[in-house]
Amino acid sequence: MSADEKIVINDMAGDSQMNFIIEEAARRGASDIHIDPLPDEVLVRFRIDGMLQEATRFSRDSLDHVINQIKVLSNLEVGRVRLPEDGHFSAEMTDNETGAAKTVDLRVSMFPTVNGPAAVMRLLNRSEMLVSLDEIFIDENLRNQVRSMTLSSYGMVLAAGPTGSGKTTSLYAMLMETNRKERTILTLEDPVEMYFDDMRQSQVHPEIGYTFAKGMKSILRQDPDVIMIGEIRDRETAEHAVQASLTGRLVYSTLHANTTIGAIARFIDMDIERGLIAYALRGVISQRLVRRICQACSAPDVEPRQEFIEFLGLQGLDIQFRKGTGCAECGQTGYRGRICVVEVLIFDDTLRAMIVDKASMSDLQSYAVKAGMKTLRENAIAMISAGYTSIDEVVRVV
Repeated sequence: MSADEKIVINDMAGDSQMNFIIEEAARRGASDIHIDPLPDEVLVRFRIDGMLQEATRFSRDSLDHVINQIKVLSNLEVGRVRLPEDGHFSAEMTDNETGAAKTVDLRVSMFPTVNGPAAVMRLLNRSEMLVSLDEIFIDENLRNQVRSMTLSSYGMVLAAGPTGSGKTTSLYAMLMETNRKERTILTLEDPVEMYFDDMRQSQVHPEIGYTFAKGMKSILRQDPDVIMIGEIRDRETAEHAVQASLTGRLVYSTLHANTTIGAIARFIDMDIERGLIAYALRGVISQRLVRRICQACSAPDVEPRQEFIEFLGLQGLDIQFRKGTGCAECGQTGYRGRICVVEVLIFDDTLRAMIVDKASMSDLQSYAVKAGMKTLRENAIAMISAGYTSIDEVVRVV
C-alpha cells in the first residue's frame, strides 16, 4: 500500500477492532490513540481535550493482528519488533453528523515494551488544526496584537509553551493571515502536520543529517519572504533564524518556554547575543490549552476549592465560578473542547534597550506588565470570570 492511499474504515471487513478504534476515536474528537499491551490484556485509551480516557480493552491474542495491520497501513516492517518505528497513513470514514466522507491522517509511532509493541496514533484532522486567529484568540485586544505581528515584513515571532499547548496550530493560523499570493513561504517541520498547496514545505530527517540547523543554512537561497521553523532546539538553529529575521524575512517558530520572558531567557541560554535577540524578535506568544466547560451541563460552582482561590489570589473578588456537572454530551467529564489562554509580549524600544543593557528577567517582566502586558494568569482568571473554564482546570494547566 502506498503512503498516499487511503483506507476506507467501513470497508475494513474482518478487522472490527481496528475499525472501532479509529472510528470511535475520530467520533469522540480524540487527538491520540494509545494502544498499551499489558501482561494479560491490551488497553486502548484516547486523548481527548488533553486528557487520556480509557476506550476499550481487548485480548492479548489480538495484539499481533492489530499491530501488524497498523504496520502494513503505515508501510512499516511487520517483522521488526525490537526497534521503534514511525510511519503514517490516511483513513477515510463517514461523518456521523453530516453523512459526508472525511479523511483523517494518522501519524504512527511504534515502541517496543516488555509486554509487546505499544502503538500511539496521532489523528491529524485538517479542519480542527486549520483554525483562524479569531477562533484561537477570543480576547479582541490580544487577537489584534497577534494580528499586528503577522502584518510585519520582517522580524521573528515565537510561540512558546509546553508540548501540546497548541503552538503549531497558532503558527498555522498566522501563516493563513499572510498574503501567500505576494509572498513565498517556506517551512521546516518535524514532521509536516498539515499540507498546503501554496507553500514550500520541507520535513527534516535528523537520522540522515537533515536537521533544522542544516535546513536553515540552505533556506535563504530559496529567496523566501516568510519562514516557519517547526521548533528552535539549539543554538545553531537559533542563530540562523535570528540572522534570517534581521535580513528582512518574517520568521515564525516555536520554543519550549513557560512564559514570554522565559523565551528571552532561553535564547540567552543558547548564547545568542542580547543585541541580536533585542532587534530580531518582534513578539512572543506564550500559551496553554485549558478545557472548556461543557455548555450542555454548565452549572454554578457554589463550593470552589478554597486552596485554589488562595493560590490564584482571588479572595474577595466577585467571580461567579462555574463547572460542568457531566452529561452524555461530554462523556461525563464536564468539559467539551479546549480554549487557548495566552500571554502576548510585543517588543518596543524600551524593552529592547533593557535586553541590551542586561536587565534581569524579573525587571523585564515588571516592565512588560507595566507596559500593559496581561500575564497568562490574568488572562486565565478572565476565562474563569467569563464562564469559559473552571478554577480547577486553570490551576491544573496554568
